[in-house]
Amino acid sequence: MLRKVGYALFTLIVAILVSTPLVTYWRQKPTLAVTIRSWSMVPLLTRGDMVFIWPTSKEAKFLAGQIVVFGSKDNGIRDWTMHRIVDGDSERGFVTKGDANKRTDQEDMGYPLIRPEWIAGVVPTIGSLPLKIPLLGYIPLLMEENMKNPRLLPVLLGVLASVLLFDGVFKTKKKRKKEALQKGQMYFLCGMTFAVLMGALMLMSSLFLTFPYGVEKTAGALMGSDVGVLELGDSREIALAELRNEGAIPSYYCVVSGDPQVVVHQERYFMRGGDTAIVTATVHAHKQGIYQANVTVGMLMPFLPPRAVSFLAGINFWLALVVVSLVPALPLFVLPYLDPKYRRRLAREIRKRWTRAFEYLPFR
Repeated sequence: MLRKVGYALFTLIVAILVSTPLVTYWRQKPTLAVTIRSWSMVPLLTRGDMVFIWPTSKEAKFLAGQIVVFGSKDNGIRDWTMHRIVDGDSERGFVTKGDANKRTDQEDMGYPLIRPEWIAGVVPTIGSLPLKIPLLGYIPLLMEENMKNPRLLPVLLGVLASVLLFDGVFKTKKKRKKEALQKGQMYFLCGMTFAVLMGALMLMSSLFLTFPYGVEKTAGALMGSDVGVLELGDSREIALAELRNEGAIPSYYCVVSGDPQVVVHQERYFMRGGDTAIVTATVHAHKQGIYQANVTVGMLMPFLPPRAVSFLAGINFWLALVVVSLVPALPLFVLPYLDPKYRRRLAREIRKRWTRAFEYLPFR
């Protein structure tokens, strides 16, 4: 019973850690759960807590006392913030404040009143207590902080190896024989977990840039845009991002523009420890209108030779991400099949199931 509960908790934790960054990227805002990074909400919430959030819709109504997640880069709130609504309404905007702060965000940080459309989610509560898992948030925090640390990969592999060793050693011989065919499933699950974690790490280190610009017959300014409104037929070079590899592990970056009028100057960057680079592009004013450009600066770990990574990234960034994530997990996929006894048992089981399935076929 305890073992089943342990497996269930392990599966839940892995599902949360894996799905949160993926869904957050898809919605471009915090979703499912948020890691607390500061102490502005202590003692209710503290650094390292993993807090669940309920996504909001356009029709959502907010009340004083609710804990919300909000952000708006265009209005000076660059980082997603989890604070409590203390005053205001949907028409005027809301006043927010961290429970541990003496002043409101509007007084202390100079934030404008928080508009409802800036709120990404609300923290569900049981009574007055927020729904959270204490300390779980330290896992993504440590992974983010040590992304460039050369020890990260061996540590993750060591943790998975320890899980597999623990699972194998603390079983009786009879039980190991009975569950022999589940060995491959266990290794496959650990391999997929490792691959998805690698993919999530690379996603967290990637940049997904958006910026507005316009094209008209005469040039002008555009609120919230560094490019502004370009004159039809004109072009402008812009700096999109600065890349800096502060760790010892080489990094590979793939730059993809989602706008045909935005042409990046260099699509591939291979950066060793200490290298820096500026990602630049030229905006060409070919067609009139107001646009929202999207540029992906995807980070890929060097689990394959640079030419192989470059080839895959040239086809599609997401293809490269999946393949590169799976490469370090291949030993876990293959390891069970190196045991001749396991291969024989697996072959017998496949023949047995094939025979049973064949018996139910209408023709024989």
